[in-house]
Amino acid sequence: MFLSYSVSVIMVSLALYGLWHLIRDIRNWVTTFAFVRLPGASLVILVRNLEYEVEDLIRYLANEMADGGQECDAVVVDCGSDDLTPIILSRLAVEIPALTVVSTERVARPVTEVLPLCRGAVVHVLDLTSRLQIEQFTAVVASLLRQNHREVVIRGKAES
Repeated sequence: MFLSYSVSVIMVSLALYGLWHLIRDIRNWVTTFAFVRLPGASLVILVRNLEYEVEDLIRYLANEMADGGQECDAVVVDCGSDDLTPIILSRLAVEIPALTVVSTERVARPVTEVLPLCRGAVVHVLDLTSRLQIEQFTAVVASLLRQNHREVVIRGKAES
């Protein structure tokens, strides 16, 4: 059975159109899903008078850093605590190698002073002294350190 000329032209046109979309999709897939190694990250965490929560928070942070698969370190800055927070932090610094503890007596936030201690190319500052609540801290740490489990897409190459 033979098709008419106009039906044959439409069929060939649709086949070429479909082939063009297939080639474009394959090219976009190859160029878009280029897996990029994320730069190392550092977390600067400002704490003050958190003797009851600080150990759980730092251990949670250490577990997330270990599970994240990304090069990550943490610098915990004690902003003049009056309780047992500095003692707990110094004990945790011995146990956790990716943790650096800095104590300061000033009320001002010493972020610029601890930046040289950060090893990562990206630095996140988490202020538990006045800005973040404990629940917010755990949510932020989970979202920051688990983001590398997702595929990283280069957006500039996706639009063609």
